[in-house]
Amino acid sequence: MTELQSQAPQGSGQITELQSLRGIAAVTVMIGHCLISYGPSSLLMGLSGLFNGRAAVVVFFVLSGYVLTRSLQKGRLDRDAILRFYVRRGFRLYPAIWVASAFGLAYLFALHWQIPPDRAGPVILHAFRPDRFDALHIVASFAGMTTFIIPQLWTIVIEIVASIAMPAIAFVVLYRRQWFACTLGLALLVSFTLPNTYYHVTLYLVDFIVGAGLAIPGLATRLFRNAPARLSVGIGLVMLASTRTLPLEYWSPAANLLELIVATLIIGVLTGANEKLHLFRAHFLGFLGDISYGIYLLHFAVLCTVVKAFTLLEWALGVSVDIYALAVLVTCVTSAVTILLAWLSYVYVEVPGIELGRRLLRFLGRPRGIGPGMPGTAVP
Repeated sequence: MTELQSQAPQGSGQITELQSLRGIAAVTVMIGHCLISYGPSSLLMGLSGLFNGRAAVVVFFVLSGYVLTRSLQKGRLDRDAILRFYVRRGFRLYPAIWVASAFGLAYLFALHWQIPPDRAGPVILHAFRPDRFDALHIVASFAGMTTFIIPQLWTIVIEIVASIAMPAIAFVVLYRRQWFACTLGLALLVSFTLPNTYYHVTLYLVDFIVGAGLAIPGLATRLFRNAPARLSVGIGLVMLASTRTLPLEYWSPAANLLELIVATLIIGVLTGANEKLHLFRAHFLGFLGDISYGIYLLHFAVLCTVVKAFTLLEWALGVSVDIYALAVLVTCVTSAVTILLAWLSYVYVEVPGIELGRRLLRFLGRPRGIGPGMPGTAVP
């Protein structure tokens, strides 16, 4: 969920719109979690459902498939290009994971079990299993392989697995398009027959393949050139907000397929339609897109910290504030603090991590011929 700005082609005209979409998706996940930080409440659960984090995750995955494939088509898809892709992908994903995990671990040590939950909602009650508070799960969390410290890290596990497979997927899309229908059909079959593998990797891998297919040169323009962009994107966003109201299980392959179709429509229109959406070019939305990875990784630990702080404040004042007022206050404070920390993470962690990956590739490139003169991928 982290690749857009640096991977889209220069001068494409669609980068800002896609960056903004990524920022909207990250904020959607954050607000959805904030609204169910207190409970139980059917009203808060319903409002949280409108901020459909599941659909936002599908948007992330389709975007990743699209932009990663675009990055891999910039040069020859040979061994050196794949090496560059993996190195840069690792340096793009992991520094922010380590910082967010350190923040989450500090919260666990300092606050989580020390302050009893007061009217906590399901999102907090079901997080941080005490039976997994051991060295193995902490190390696995920092490795991006489990969700003990960062509950939403399950999507990054899927991102990592998909990133490993992405050169092969991009090869099919760019050089063996006659195989694409079979690849997509096989992924759909696996998605519907084996959806409940580790963190549902097999359920969501099809999203990356569809996003990669959307990156076929000229395809989005041919399909969506004359689409009414404002109407199409508006209807698409409303549909994504309402899919949680359908009688489908959370991890349902049918729900994923429906949200995948709508997300692909939105991204296809944003990249291929002649009509442009000026709202999606707003500077603030672009800024949220830049820091969206940090928003996604950091917001849960910030949310839990804010909830504990409000609990201490209520104890100190001897009052009991209505949970609906608390939900609004927690959402506002969490959003403000998370955006600030995500910006700091972007400036002082993510960008330096990208540069470190570049320096490593320059160092490795001298003896191996992977130098500046050879085409390669942009930084994920």
